[in-house]
Amino acid sequence: MHPIRLGLVGYGKIAQDQHVPAIRANPQFELVAVATLGQPCPGVDNFSSLAELLAHGPEVDAIAFCTPPQGRFALVREALSAGKHVLVEKPPCSTLGEALSLIDQVGKAGVSGLFAWHSRFAPGVANAKAWLQGKALKQVRVDWKEQVRKWHPGQTWIWQAGGLGVFDPGINALSIVTDLLPGALFVESAVLSVPDNCQSPIAASLNIQSEQVAVRAEFDFDHSENELWRIELHSDQGVLRLDAGGALVTIDGVSQNVSQEGEYPAMYRHFAQLISSGQSDLDLQPLRIVADSFFVGSNQTVAQFHE
Repeated sequence: MHPIRLGLVGYGKIAQDQHVPAIRANPQFELVAVATLGQPCPGVDNFSSLAELLAHGPEVDAIAFCTPPQGRFALVREALSAGKHVLVEKPPCSTLGEALSLIDQVGKAGVSGLFAWHSRFAPGVANAKAWLQGKALKQVRVDWKEQVRKWHPGQTWIWQAGGLGVFDPGINALSIVTDLLPGALFVESAVLSVPDNCQSPIAASLNIQSEQVAVRAEFDFDHSENELWRIELHSDQGVLRLDAGGALVTIDGVSQNVSQEGEYPAMYRHFAQLISSGQSDLDLQPLRIVADSFFVGSNQTVAQFHE
């Protein structure tokens, strides 16, 4: 059986740093074409648009989307109309309506789709799932703080409407929490700090309630150079802490062994399994929590943001 022939749309930082290395390391995939308006991807055919790739490029079975969420809906719909399997970077779209429509279109197209919540594939998440069995949670604390100038230099789209601001990284934490906790989570209150010259928040404080426990989340996009990507699970039998975005695990302060597979390689392995089994993984709860945060949250204006 030949590898899954994959096209990539968008060749920015996340595609260069994570997607392309993970694809090329997986023998189940063959990267055959890239659509980008920026620098070309070496070693494959490059095109200026998805339409050009589909019309004049090599045959592809699946397409991975790494473009900003604004405008992505039409591109993914174009790929689905062409009968291609799709992997869509987080957040899948700018709105819930677009994302819900894509779920419907994936089903009608009879292909596999993955909304790529990559942080769910961080090595320590499986440890946390196993540890939670048989325990009663008492509290969940999320601190997700980083420096936007380091991780998104010059990416002005992130401050525009639909760009999500601090929720662009914060949604990674929400994707882990929603994967760990059963049932639906609901935003009870939120405070969003929006710079005077931006449309999206640079910080946010959320109070979230699950079926069994309260979740307190603090997001900051103007943190120091030292990232703080941490989730603490307090139970009746101790505390598990995920650090480094889920790459490190401690239980009651004792470090634990975790899988050596990185999150993006694990995510592409999952995508290949979905295609093989004719299934999809299109969860929307992280995006819905962000949307609810905008819906119920109170805004406070803070100092202007400058690169």
